Amino acid sequence: MKICPVCSTEYSDDVRFCPKDGQTLRSSSPGTDLVGQVLADRYHVVRKLGEGGMGQVYLAEHVKMGRKSAIKVLSPSMTHDADAVARFNREAANASRISHPNVCAVYDFGETPEGIIYLAMEFVEGEPLTDLLEREGALSVTRAGAIFLQVADALQAAHDLGIVHRDLKPDNVMLTRARDGTDVVKVVDFGIAKAVGGGDNQQVTKTGLLVGTPEFMSPEQLAGDPVDGRSDLYAVALVLFKMLTGQLPFVGTTAQDTMVQRLTDEPAALADVRPDLRFPPGLQSTIDTALARNPAHRYQSTAKFANDVAAVLGLQRGPRLSPVPPTRQDADLDARTELLRRSAAMSSARRPPPRRKRRLMPIVAGAVVILGGAGAALALRGGSKAVDKRPRADSTPRVAVVPPRDTTASPSPVPVSPPRRQPVKQAPPPARSPGRATGAQPNIDVSRAHELLDNLYLYQLVPKTAPWIRDSAIHLFNAPGIARDDKAYAAFVFGMALAQMNDRARGCEWIRKAVELQPADTFYPKIAAQCGR
Repeated sequence: MKICPVCSTEYSDDVRFCPKDGQTLRSSSPGTDLVGQVLADRYHVVRKLGEGGMGQVYLAEHVKMGRKSAIKVLSPSMTHDADAVARFNREAANASRISHPNVCAVYDFGETPEGIIYLAMEFVEGEPLTDLLEREGALSVTRAGAIFLQVADALQAAHDLGIVHRDLKPDNVMLTRARDGTDVVKVVDFGIAKAVGGGDNQQVTKTGLLVGTPEFMSPEQLAGDPVDGRSDLYAVALVLFKMLTGQLPFVGTTAQDTMVQRLTDEPAALADVRPDLRFPPGLQSTIDTALARNPAHRYQSTAKFANDVAAVLGLQRGPRLSPVPPTRQDADLDARTELLRRSAAMSSARRPPPRRKRRLMPIVAGAVVILGGAGAALALRGGSKAVDKRPRADSTPRVAVVPPRDTTASPSPVPVSPPRRQPVKQAPPPARSPGRATGAQPNIDVSRAHELLDNLYLYQLVPKTAPWIRDSAIHLFNAPGIARDDKAYAAFVFGMALAQMNDRARGCEWIRKAVELQPADTFYPKIAAQCGR
């Protein structure tokens, strides 16, 4: 059977176009495992490389050229969702515009007659920066600086074209080795990148909603405000900080707590987080500028930030970065740093001291930052712009999870991607002063619930983010006054989050709950049907 991606009408396999709207029909059940197949008559799929919230990535070889490619395929469950397809196509369009040695090249994308939507990109034989940091902890100043400068160059190339990455993090920094053993960076995943001033064709980004990974988000991104290249600059400064110390300058007991710190506290200093290490003079002030909460107070370009870091670290700028021949003083500093770094690896990192409090910036004043028990910075509030600073007797949000009515037989699993490796444990956070609030009661504008749920499901849902998406979805499900179709959508997102957390039976129950609430919807039954497989 084939299905129309616009009206969802099903047709027999011999029909190519929908007679109602002229759309090319897609297979109603495209294959889920492509290993061994030839995709689009030119890519022989060798093996699966990974899986995420939007689909799968395969290693393939071009049948004529023999060139290895990484093939990203949109999940079959999303091929009938116009927003998901638009985001996938936008990734291909954005990334293919950027020609830079530190950006993973995208050179082909399209749709097969079977309805498989794919993009072909450069295959990087290496590892994500996340894996390197988990294995080695803090890097030497010289190595961290060289990696940072390449990432900054890649971002500047995107910014020069008006493209903001919006999800820069160690997972999206791939590392491979040059012949001389130095690190070569490839920045990947422009799936939620946005062209500044992109107009109507950028509406699928749900402007004003949270897009990205909260751990590396800028304050303006957490607040749901418009972002530009300075948001990427903030994110790459956090990545640099983590490379230098093995930790982030904001460490909380929960994701919610960490995000509140980002909006209310000063970032910790390098020496506070790692007093066992020595850092070059001037590096701290450079990072402080990049991590300014107000974008106007940061560097105004990634290139300027990178130039200042290079000057502080004594690294040359150019197509290929190499250290300036060190002076005796520089060599002694690097040797002491490396010795302290290795000795520190034998013991746990020390706890940073309490951070200095800073007044909340105006950009945060209109946002409710906390939404859910595990915490989601999904700031959506209408009405007054004032921030309620009155102390609460109990400021810890509680989430009541309401079970669905239908709890009959346990269904078969929903196909989900395997859980990712857990990150290295960081040092415990510093003690808080009693007067500081750690949470806020959500004030949800239910008229925008559908947009928020779109954002949760389309842009965020992977195993790492599933817990806070689950909590955000149940808040919306229980929100007073929420429309029935939005309540159904919240139940669906809640179920998909549970499935990502390997609670598949309950996930299927909630997906069927969505079908109960919105029986006329054609999308939910297709996903619910997978529960029986």
